[in-house]
Amino acid sequence: MTNHAGAPGESSRPHHEPRPIDQHQDHHDTGPRIIARQDHPISRKDVDPDTLRVLYKLKDANYESYLVGGAVRDLLIGRRPKDFDVATDARPRDLRRLFRNSREVGRRFRLVHVFFGPKNVEVATLRSMSEGPGPEDGDLYVEEDNQWGDLESDSFRRDFTINALYYDIRDFAVIDYTGGVQDLQDRLIRCIGDPQVRFREDPVRMLRAIKFAARFGFTFEAETERALRELPGEILKASRFRVTEEIFRILTQANRADGFRMLGSFGFLEVIYPDWLAAVGQEGLAQVEEFFAAVDQAGAEERHFPLELLTAGLFIPLLDTVDVGKDHFHRLASRVTGEIRQLGIKMDLPKRLVNSAQELLRGQLYLLFFAHLPKRVRRYVTAPFFDRVWQLHLLAFGGIEDLKDLQSAWMEARRSLRTPIGGTVDAPDRRDIFSFRGKNGGGRHERPQHGHGGRRRGPGREDARSEEGGDGDNEDWSASQAAAWEGDDQGDQGDLQPPP
Repeated sequence: MTNHAGAPGESSRPHHEPRPIDQHQDHHDTGPRIIARQDHPISRKDVDPDTLRVLYKLKDANYESYLVGGAVRDLLIGRRPKDFDVATDARPRDLRRLFRNSREVGRRFRLVHVFFGPKNVEVATLRSMSEGPGPEDGDLYVEEDNQWGDLESDSFRRDFTINALYYDIRDFAVIDYTGGVQDLQDRLIRCIGDPQVRFREDPVRMLRAIKFAARFGFTFEAETERALRELPGEILKASRFRVTEEIFRILTQANRADGFRMLGSFGFLEVIYPDWLAAVGQEGLAQVEEFFAAVDQAGAEERHFPLELLTAGLFIPLLDTVDVGKDHFHRLASRVTGEIRQLGIKMDLPKRLVNSAQELLRGQLYLLFFAHLPKRVRRYVTAPFFDRVWQLHLLAFGGIEDLKDLQSAWMEARRSLRTPIGGTVDAPDRRDIFSFRGKNGGGRHERPQHGHGGRRRGPGREDARSEEGGDGDNEDWSASQAAAWEGDDQGDQGDLQPPP
């Protein structure tokens, strides 16, 4: 390990020999493309200060030290990175000695988190290509990948070319072994290596491909797209926790409607959520896509919504069979909320998200049934959950002309409170879905043994934190929790149906 950079801010001769790159050649043979500091837009002032501290401390200790992956990708295309990750040739035990404010995490990938107050910088040791099963074994799933390597091997074991880019703190150059810079320019998602093999090694890579394509508006390279269409069934081999995490990352990022559409068109919704898809049908699938398109439009206008509300949008099609002229509110609400619970269990959604979806969908029914009863309307708009109910209504049904009179009645009552209408959040909700599990998140529903989840594996990082039980403060939601706000009293009982 050598340190051959000049002083910070000085230009220094690249320590790699740059070679010309042909996009169609094997980059193992051509070597890396080196982009000198003056030829790319990345500046240290755009890098998180704590990440810079980690990079420089590694460099000063004579370790290789790189900003890696999504941060480099985002900075190259002028986006602000969400996370800043570091790669180094230092082993986890070396990192623990160098950074006292750190801990080792993960099972599939051994990582070190360096803590700075409430946040952390993720540091990974450079890895080699995984030694998968022999050719006689048709199952390529890789459960552990902790063989150490160098910068080149680490580049080729990453998932997509646009994520295999490194910013070297020693000379501020960008190093590209796989053609990722060209693919960024061409707006392509390209799997590194044979997509058929790489997706079988880790099926969650397929969901990540869709996530990035939707986020950036990129298209898929032909072989990558072919594998996506042929291998959705492989996703059942992956940890159900990682699958759920990636699905919700797609649904909580910009361009989520495109991501949701791709999940359906490539066949992943049918594999991952077959019961939900059967319940909503193809028309419901289109309705949910329209809902997420409305959320995207609101995001473009700087209006953002909590994860609870976004989750409820998945169940909006369950209201399509409502006949307000014939149905009875309580019977209908019980059926809809019961169906949400059963589907939520099969989808392995956290209790708290399922509970909030039940509450918000019951709220939609209440808006439909009781807009003609002023006393009920005035009481219901004071409920602490009303603003979220209302925001969900506007996203899902705001453009329906037949509901304009109903919406006016509810809006007039809400405005009479003379307080700002809430139900939104200040920024896109990036909470990890697993924050809704565990001791403070309501735990998990008991899951049917035959549900999705693939193989049962040992308690890895995802499993350990997801299997924690609730703390008793988050029982399953029931209609009794809404009764106090529904005004079902003798003074304004009326019919539980709107007038014909």
